[in-house]
Amino acid sequence: MKLLLISPSYKFRKKLRAIKIPQLSLHILASLTPDDVDITVVDEEIREIDFSSDFDLVGISCMTATANRSYQLSDLFRHRGSKVVLGGIHPTILPQEAIQHADAIVIGEAEGCWADVIDDFKKGRLQKFYHVPEPDLSKFPFPRRDFHIDKALFNCVGLVTTRGCPYACEFCSVTDFYGRKIRHRPVSMVVEDIRQSGSKTFLILDDNVTGHPEYSKKLFEALIPLGIRWIGQSSISLAKDKEMLKLCRLSGCAALFVGIESVSPSSLIGMKKSLKSIEETEEAIKIIQDNGIAFHPSIILGFDTDTKAIFDDTLEFLMRTKLPTMALHVLTPYPGTQIYQRFKDQGRIISYDWSHYDHNTVVFQPRNMTPQELAKGHHDVQSEFYSFSSILRHIPFLLRVSPINLRRILLLLLLNLAGKSVAKYIDTSLDWADNNEKWEFQTVRPGDEVLKESSVFSLHNSYLPFQASKDGSPYINDEPHLHEENKIP
Repeated sequence: MKLLLISPSYKFRKKLRAIKIPQLSLHILASLTPDDVDITVVDEEIREIDFSSDFDLVGISCMTATANRSYQLSDLFRHRGSKVVLGGIHPTILPQEAIQHADAIVIGEAEGCWADVIDDFKKGRLQKFYHVPEPDLSKFPFPRRDFHIDKALFNCVGLVTTRGCPYACEFCSVTDFYGRKIRHRPVSMVVEDIRQSGSKTFLILDDNVTGHPEYSKKLFEALIPLGIRWIGQSSISLAKDKEMLKLCRLSGCAALFVGIESVSPSSLIGMKKSLKSIEETEEAIKIIQDNGIAFHPSIILGFDTDTKAIFDDTLEFLMRTKLPTMALHVLTPYPGTQIYQRFKDQGRIISYDWSHYDHNTVVFQPRNMTPQELAKGHHDVQSEFYSFSSILRHIPFLLRVSPINLRRILLLLLLNLAGKSVAKYIDTSLDWADNNEKWEFQTVRPGDEVLKESSVFSLHNSYLPFQASKDGSPYINDEPHLHEENKIP
């Protein structure tokens, strides 16, 4: 049996690969596959797929931004006679859409059902849907990393310690995939995984590595003797816990990606954030950086409370806090999220072409500006913050986080160059948007129902979303979903 595992590319495939996020999902699938299966692993961001080879089974890991490409590849391989399994967050949220392009769909995490997928395929009885909610992370093997598919200057090894998030942010799809219960890998397994990897540099892919303080402190204590360096994601509330912050630094944490989401006080009040004011946020940033951990904020533009003033406010905040890097996104209503359903009900989504759901393209009608104004504001903030003159101003800020580490400084400089390259991909014209003239001058007034039940969207390729009930079992949503024909790039 020949198995091909693919992580598809998307339209920003030519971005700076020196700091590429490491592949992990395909390594996990490979570890769950029996030894008698011949496995080929391809990350399309790194190398092209060999279409001259024949494969019995093809597994594709699919995000929303790569859904079009995933469906294209799936249709191609099925035409060639291969069976195709689609998994990942997009098929999990919209399995009835995905099954139109595949023979089987893995809903949610694969650990609990991948062995059944392989066994059923071998016996010629492949099922359409597989779903085991919240598998026990302590019962599965370590990821196979012998494929060496990650090629980057800063070749961090991907690592997972926890899954699940207790929060249900309106714009976030994490809980739809992993659930609201935080589950842990035993600390001893994490340590052994690190040792087996042979690496000293890691990217911890948890959505919040400090989300469960008791577990996090035990983990950090266990990492201290290993002498590793790592980068991860955390909530800003880490600044409030002096003990955990100290252990985090001693464990080898070089930098943290932190979702501060907005610099607008009115936006922060509506979120379930531990810090409700900009002053508290600025103080937390200083505390974390004074402890030797670089702070890389994630900021989202386009919340309903945002006006055009948010663009200048965001730049002023970044200048005031002297942050040398940042990740700037536009609000993206991913399928399955509360905000997606709200915007859909209000007729505010301007495209259902999933290739635009990439954090950098406006796919909805903002409340206080036009889509074009939001896109231009995003472009202008990104361009200004990562202009050459600004990058030069950032260099002294890189030295604020002590002890000075040349490798970390080089990484932060590369993040600046990568941020500069992103600006040119931001689409400010939105010429592709459905009925573009309708949206060019449209803003939404409080209580405005004009856009509700809009008829500008095509019913072509409509489908019924397939979701998971509260007990984890599948059910069909009775409401049709409007879906524009996929535009394959």
